[in-house]
Amino acid sequence: MLHVATVSDPRARYYLGDLGDELRRVAPGRAGDAGRWLGTASAAAGLAGEPDGPALEGLLAGRHPGTGRVLTTRRRSVAAYDLTFTVPKSLSVLFGLGGHEVSDLVAGAHRDAVDAAVDYMERRAAAVRRGTGAKRALSGSDGVLAAGFTHCLSRAGDPHLHTHVVVANLVHGSDGRWSALDGRGLFAHARAAGALHDAHLRALLTERMHVAWSWRAGGGWELAGSDPLVLAALSGRSAEIAQALWASGRSSGRARRVAWASTRGPKSTAVPGRQLRATWSRHAGGSPLDPPSGVRGEAKETDRLDEGRFAAAIADASPSGVCRRDVVAAWATASRAGVEGSELQEAVDHWAPSADCGIGVGEHRAAPVRYVPRPHLLSALGPRPVGVVGQKEWQAAAASIDRYRERWGVSGPSPLHQPGASLAAFPTARLVDHLEVSRVVSETLVRLGGRRPTALERDIPSIGR
Repeated sequence: MLHVATVSDPRARYYLGDLGDELRRVAPGRAGDAGRWLGTASAAAGLAGEPDGPALEGLLAGRHPGTGRVLTTRRRSVAAYDLTFTVPKSLSVLFGLGGHEVSDLVAGAHRDAVDAAVDYMERRAAAVRRGTGAKRALSGSDGVLAAGFTHCLSRAGDPHLHTHVVVANLVHGSDGRWSALDGRGLFAHARAAGALHDAHLRALLTERMHVAWSWRAGGGWELAGSDPLVLAALSGRSAEIAQALWASGRSSGRARRVAWASTRGPKSTAVPGRQLRATWSRHAGGSPLDPPSGVRGEAKETDRLDEGRFAAAIADASPSGVCRRDVVAAWATASRAGVEGSELQEAVDHWAPSADCGIGVGEHRAAPVRYVPRPHLLSALGPRPVGVVGQKEWQAAAASIDRYRERWGVSGPSPLHQPGASLAAFPTARLVDHLEVSRVVSETLVRLGGRRPTALERDIPSIGR
């Protein structure tokens, strides 16, 4: 999940004041992740390792991080943007209860997922505005200057693994000029970047820990087997906010923000990590180093999209049309076992090519039907692959089916799966066409793993009978 907010303090005291002390206490093996420079522009400027106060403050004040030269004198009310990436609650609980080895695995996967999401934001959201009036347009940048700060505690003292990515409101445009970001793009792409982070995280942990996932209404994908009572016991902040909302008798978004702010106390900075783990284990009713029961275990996860969930996510997009970022968010959400960020974007490029879609808030919109396969295609070919492998084959077979239907005026269910039809009733030309398309479909299913090769010859003559 990703939440984007503006930062007005150019000294970044909130982030530099902690600098990951809590992560060092709870997971000493991940101390190097507590604070680090992020973004291709940071690397190009020679920023590496742990962020220090003068460098970050100078950057947020509009000075070059390497030379100190003033890059912009224009007054900016926004010094930076805070992109806060949070792991699902069940993973925070596993991080807190699973022992140091498990904590390292979860925190390492989260680190990699943050990198993948920042890469997405650089490519798709980090735009600048150029020109005036009717000639005003968006163009790309050379990446972002950012610093990441990973925390692992909520203000109620519960396990809460999250990373603040502080993106300076200063970028080098592709035209060679330094200027402020078009911050609208970060907000517009937040849903897509957050979903991509979560999908990348699931993919890594599915591979490294053989965990399974289950969908929870209103909460997204969580670890299968997680005890909801344990999750509730270690969600003190949620309970505080819910209690404040109940006391106020209101439930609007504004009321929730007020409840969040009014119950936001200071973090505890003195409790040792061993004591924190012991407290969490006691609240969860288990031993200090045992992960929640039912989380571990081999799981055979599908490598196909959950097309129903994809269609539902697309339906939640803007009624004025679907952008590429909506497709990215839907694709990530529909990937049960996850998919790494770069592969997800390559797969989406087969349906919404990035070169044709614009950047930032300038992404073009299209009708949802362009991205949601029609029922007859899903009936014949099954769901689309999650990754990039197989996308061309699926699309080519789908195009063959649609050409057949157009040629022969088919408007109902696919003729490739009509048990009551007889091949003998088809004219010779249509019969030949039918068998050719059937062959294409069968071979595609074999290549995608949807059918065993030994069934190929048997399936072709039986289709349509």
